[in-house]
Amino acid sequence: QDSPLHQHLLFQSHSPVQAMAATVDVELGVPATRTLLAIESEAPTGERSTLLAAAESAEAVPSLWRRRSCSGAASFTVLGLAAAATAVAALARAGWAPSQLGVRHPEAMQEKQILATSVASAPPHNPDCPVLGSLPELWSPTADSPAMEVRVLTYNLDDRQPAQLNVHLRTQSNAGTQLLRQAVAAEHFDIMGFQECNDERWLLAQTGLADRYDIFRHKKSCVAYFRSRWSLLGQGVEWVALDEQYGPRPAQWMRLQHKETDRVLFFVNHHGPVPINSGGKCGGAAVAHGILSLVRSKATSGDVVVLAGDFDSDAGSATLRHLQERLRPALSGTASGGVDHIFSNLDEGASVRSKNWGHGGTDHGALSAVLRVVGTAREKSTESIDSLAESSEAPDTADMVPVVASYGAFGGFPR
Repeated sequence: QDSPLHQHLLFQSHSPVQAMAATVDVELGVPATRTLLAIESEAPTGERSTLLAAAESAEAVPSLWRRRSCSGAASFTVLGLAAAATAVAALARAGWAPSQLGVRHPEAMQEKQILATSVASAPPHNPDCPVLGSLPELWSPTADSPAMEVRVLTYNLDDRQPAQLNVHLRTQSNAGTQLLRQAVAAEHFDIMGFQECNDERWLLAQTGLADRYDIFRHKKSCVAYFRSRWSLLGQGVEWVALDEQYGPRPAQWMRLQHKETDRVLFFVNHHGPVPINSGGKCGGAAVAHGILSLVRSKATSGDVVVLAGDFDSDAGSATLRHLQERLRPALSGTASGGVDHIFSNLDEGASVRSKNWGHGGTDHGALSAVLRVVGTAREKSTESIDSLAESSEAPDTADMVPVVASYGAFGGFPR
């Protein structure tokens, strides 16, 4: 009775019997059949065949939904409700009240909660979801500034893996930290985004990067930047998606100024909602709108924009389709069908090189891209990246910019 689908159906039909029966059929899957068969076993003999037919008609659609919950959810809702209509009629004829469904079979109702993540993604009817307008417009980087390169990495550290594999607290060194150390030695990344990052200080200490990078964490997302090359202008987080399983999902942002060219980089580190390709409770379009709105509100026109992370969405998802209307993909991974991505507002051909560094014991690949920002002015002479990497000068804490955290379109959710 607490499910969003049931509340919506009750509002549409104004019939408790129809709303409960339809909710059971669509959300429970196979347990719905067991529930109806159990009712049938207690019904008078003359009503058993009718209830059995209702159970059989409802069985196929929910199991199909279970297999395809990550794509085409709206079409399966229609199919599920069509099959449920037979069950509604049979239940009404048999005189079974909605309360009997829940009281007699609590184990089926428990299974319902597991499936609710996939079923309850109906943005138009969810009061927690923002009302979407037109897709926010972005910009191209300022052209009359010196050219430069931006070296970016994104890596999901997978905090669920066993301690000997993951990049987390209980090990002194492992495949993940070794992978990261090697990747940084090769590319000296300007900025790195990590997802499922539980201890940012431990991460830098175990990879030997603490003397060169400053790092910030919000929930389980971390961003580290190369302090010798960049000045921190601002950083924070907004929650751009809602997830039944994990709650609000972050878009962590950082605004940096390049010390040699004065160009400004706006970086976003995102960890998307599950199930994969669902867009969470509000759908993929809402996720894309949230990210692009964040860029519009925190960045300045002319900034170089780079977006990276584990989106929990592949190239065919609504999230990616909408994002690619405003940003250009630089690289996508292969894990879970390709849910890790790097985007920018740079022109086609801006990617000088890109690489998937492998998994390092996690369930995601570490992705990197070197992006060329073109300019009309001559590029200023710079120190070599190798010499900058050797610098261990710590930043003046008086110059550190305080964290800015806000709730974006999803107000009222915890950080």
